[in-house]
Amino acid sequence: MDNQYVVVYNRSVSKALLHRTTIDIEIDAFEAARAALGTSGYRATVNEALREVARTAALRRAAAVLRAGGVNLATPEDISAMRRPRA
Repeated sequence: MDNQYVVVYNRSVSKALLHRTTIDIEIDAFEAARAALGTSGYRATVNEALREVARTAALRRAAAVLRAGGVNLATPEDISAMRRPRA
């Protein structure tokens, strides 16, 4: 992308840092994302798609930690034992 066509500014809006830029978007990919996300308009669709990608990556990292046994989770038996009266 040629820098002469990029306008950049940072503005804080509702705790979101915005970066204005010009990008080329594949229309078919945009329409598929818009339909899947239930959004309308370019800004809403691109922002929601970026949030969804970040959320999916975080879930994958969490799943990898769980598969590796890095978290001690209570089993149903542990929960039952915790619920039993102590006296």
